Order: sequence, then structure tokens, then C-alpha cells
Amino acid sequence: MNPVKSKKYDFDITVTDNTYAGELALPYVTAAVTGAETITNNRCRLIEGVVHKAVISNLGLTDVIQAADCAGTDGANTSLTEQIVTLNDLMVKETICRKTMFPTFIAAQGRMRRDGNIPPDFAQFLLSSVSEKAGQNLETLLWAGVATTFPFGLLSNDGVIDEAGINAGAMQDFGQVQTAATFTAANILGEMDKVFAGVAATPGIMLKPGAGFYIGYEAYAFFQQAQAAQNTGAGYNQDLSGASYLGYPVYPTAGIGTADAIAFTYPDNIVVGTNAYTGNEAAALIPVYQYDGSDNVKATMNFAVGVNVAVPTDGVVGFAFA
Repeated sequence: MNPVKSKKYDFDITVTDNTYAGELALPYVTAAVTGAETITNNRCRLIEGVVHKAVISNLGLTDVIQAADCAGTDGANTSLTEQIVTLNDLMVKETICRKTMFPTFIAAQGRMRRDGNIPPDFAQFLLSSVSEKAGQNLETLLWAGVATTFPFGLLSNDGVIDEAGINAGAMQDFGQVQTAATFTAANILGEMDKVFAGVAATPGIMLKPGAGFYIGYEAYAFFQQAQAAQNTGAGYNQDLSGASYLGYPVYPTAGIGTADAIAFTYPDNIVVGTNAYTGNEAAALIPVYQYDGSDNVKATMNFAVGVNVAVPTDGVVGFAFA
């Protein structure tokens, strides 16, 4: 019997200096942006091609029907409001060791062959891997922000979802409902009930397509446990992307993290703007190993993203407000 021979891979993979700008950078920059869970799952409205700022106009109409007569009376019941999505210039700059990354690249090739896809070259794989991680990071920025990088997230402006952050974030004008300081499997349904009761103050939200609860994954796990406990006789098994409560979808949201906060709104009200398709986005691979004796490659990206809500009052936030 012949011994099995292991195939030897050449870890000294050459990476040429590749700079992708404008349209050529889109596969990598778009992957980074749409890698954010809230975006990729269509739980927001994505506006591309934004240069610095985008204006969201909303036309308000109330009591527009009146009794018919020859002249009619101008009810002056319309109003125009505007919200601004301001982009934040963002940058990715990561150092990657070729030797460390190469085994992962080989494993990915095997999976891609089984799926019938053509494996990318090593350089494309490096940028794609960085794009994936950037998307995960962006998800957190969209919701929690960071003071120096993304100073206006949905539920905070400084990276911490707390009362001060909520009152400075994009959802600051949402209705606020007092909920428990800590969510558990025993209380999560009651806390969601409190938020839904707050939604009744602006019932129009309930009619919006996709309106539902946005909660962190920890709270979502408690929600699943609580639902299962109520359905032990018949069994319970809801898909992570398909759970609902009181007839409304429950969106597990990585950007909320472990914060004990609940937001109720609809996807079209959460607006994310990006400079994709403006020609100002860029991505590059720099083979620094050719110059400093290391085995490293630098992957960089430049793009811009911003977030806001379209209608400032169309939502409710549940939190342990003081």
C-alpha cells in the first residue's frame, strides 16, 4: 500500500501592488458596506451614490378631505420636513501575513469548487476577507457610533448604547418607554409588550411595511427561550430570520450588541447613505514584504457611510431611562 503524500503548497505567494479606484473598487467596498447585517438583511433603506450629504424629504398630510362645494377651502394641511444623512469618511488599513492567511485561502478554494464557483486569486481573497470583517464592524457603527469615527449612530453617538447615547443618536426623537435594566428570559416578553404599548401612541407605525422589533442577539435568545416556554406542549421552532411577536417581525440585530434596548420602527425609516458609485471609493493591496523584509501585505479601503432616520418620531425605544 502506497503511503499518502501530502501536497506541499508554496507559501511564498506573490501579491502585486493593486490599486482599485471608483468602479473597480466597488466589489470590495460594496462588500464591506453591505456586510453590515442591518443592510444585507434589508432592515433599512440604503441610498448609494451620495456625495457628502443626502436630504430625505417627507411630506406630511393630515385631514385633507372636506365637504365639496364650488370653491373649496385650502386646508393648508400639508407640511414638508427634511432629514439629513451626513457621510463619515472611513478607512480600513490592515496588515496581513501571507503565510498565516494562505491555509485559509486553500480551504476556501475547496469550498468554492464544491459550490461550482471559480476560486479568486490570493489578492482578491485577501481584500474580500478584509471586506467581510469591515462589514461586521460597520454594523456596530450604524447602531452605536464612535465619537471620533462615526459620531451619529442610530442608538448612540459614542459607541455605548445608554441613556446619554440614545438621546444623542438618530432615534433620539422616538417615543421613549421605560423598560427593565436587565433583560432575561423571564421578563423579555413583558418588556416587548411595554414597547408595543408605546407604539399605540403613533399607530401609523404599525401599518408600515416591515415594522417590527429590533433587539440585540442576547435579548433575542431570551425571546426565543420565552416563546419556547410558552409552547412546550406543541413544540417551538422558529427560524432566526423569521420569528415574530404580536404579529410583527423580531429582528436580531448585531449592532445593538448586549445592550438591554429595544427599538420598534420599520426598515424604510432607517436610512443608510454611502458614496458607492460616486467614483470616490478606493481599495488597495500594498506588498510591503517587498520593502521591509516581512511577510506582510497591507489592505486598505476608503469609503464613506452615514445614517439617520427619515421620520424622527416614527418609532419607539425601550430602555431603563432614569
